[in-house]
Amino acid sequence: MSRTQVVTLRMPIELKRRLEREAKYQGVSINQLTNYLINIQLTQAEAISALESRLSQKSIKDLKTKVGRILDKVPDREVPEWDSVDS
Repeated sequence: MSRTQVVTLRMPIELKRRLEREAKYQGVSINQLTNYLINIQLTQAEAISALESRLSQKSIKDLKTKVGRILDKVPDREVPEWDSVDS
């Protein structure tokens, strides 16, 4: 089991009410829901930061060239009528 630490978090009353309502609906504690939501959002923020960091080291021209090479490998085939976009 992972170690935990108590953190006091100040939040607007309405946000706490929303958390309470959702936690009750989900059948979990406010603590469980808050940890889950923070974990999900932090994971997304970290992924975006890592991607931005990697992209900042590349040139747009090189990226476009690589994407073009990938798209060139996609076979040409007729688009089914149900999937076509009307002009």
